Amino acid sequence: MDSTPVEYRGCEISVIVRHLAGEFVATLLIERPGGVRRALGPFRAFPTAHAAECFAIEYAKAELDGALAGRGPRIAVSG
Repeated sequence: MDSTPVEYRGCEISVIVRHLAGEFVATLLIERPGGVRRALGPFRAFPTAHAAECFAIEYAKAELDGALAGRGPRIAVSG
């Protein structure tokens, strides 16, 4: 399931949620102005797709606010 992109601080946040082994995991995509994209995750499993999506969006907002400096999951970068 792909979420509807969310605009936050000039960036586009998208979430891809996959159903695996009875649980839902989310991977987060952040596109900054200029086309630089980052993928973060997958994050821990959640019981619903909505919960996984909401967690990923809030994580992205915290990342863009600088609240997660020094912490981070596996990251892929393309640009």
